[in-house]
Amino acid sequence: MKTLQNMNNKFTYFVLLSIFFISFSCSTDDPKVEHLEAVSYYDEAYGSDDLQKYNIHLPEGRDTKTPVIVLVHGGSWIGGDKNDMQFIIDEIKVILPEFAIANINYRLLTFTENKHPTQINDIESFIVDLESKSDDFQISDDYYFIGTSAGGHLSLLYTYTKNKNNDIKAVASIVGPTNFTDDAYVNSGNSDFDLLSFTFLGDSYQNNPGLYEDASPLFHVTSSSAPTILFYGGKDELIPVSQGIDLKDKLTEFGVRHEYIFYPEEGHGWEGENAVDTFIRITEFFREIHD
Repeated sequence: MKTLQNMNNKFTYFVLLSIFFISFSCSTDDPKVEHLEAVSYYDEAYGSDDLQKYNIHLPEGRDTKTPVIVLVHGGSWIGGDKNDMQFIIDEIKVILPEFAIANINYRLLTFTENKHPTQINDIESFIVDLESKSDDFQISDDYYFIGTSAGGHLSLLYTYTKNKNNDIKAVASIVGPTNFTDDAYVNSGNSDFDLLSFTFLGDSYQNNPGLYEDASPLFHVTSSSAPTILFYGGKDELIPVSQGIDLKDKLTEFGVRHEYIFYPEEGHGWEGENAVDTFIRITEFFREIHD
């Protein structure tokens, strides 16, 4: 699936312009026990595979209460890279300067290897590794996920199934699939989807519908699910409109705090003013929960 990386140029221009008019930054006058300089670490390993690595950007003045934004790239589970999310990092540093940022890779699906739940297991291993280094990094175990496309699916599914200690405070999904049992998928007659889903899940829907439910964030929503913000486009040829609407309705049913943003004229990713709007809404949502 296409990621949002092509928004880079216009996105950066509008966001940098916007920060002059919108006050996001919290006070920098909070006392710190020890003032630490900003630092970044690249390709930190959380497993033995070459793709089990992450970059982490630690803000100036951090301490053990510093929250962490986790970025999860898209690419249909078969492609993509953490570098695809690089465009968003500089903007987060400006608008949410008190947050650390972790940008992760995960093992990619092939025709024979790394089927579901490999990617969910990788995110779990990454979190374990991050927690083991929290004192060294001077960060908290408060996490805020942002995922695009397949990364949106993984962010939602991990948040709804693995957040036992409520460490994940919020999740943002941009054009992420939510329901593999959706009639718009399983009865679409789309051979590309059938092949991808069979490869990703290891079986057909007709043969194992429970497997498709288990891999769908929609079926894991509970009243204690983390606050969620969702973004979808009305002209997305990869993600049916029903994917976002159904999850929005389920979150409403269970009383979960959420926002649903729909851009009728956008497809699978966008740029310009709607890209700015997406980023502003995410940062506002995270800010309100963090504060």
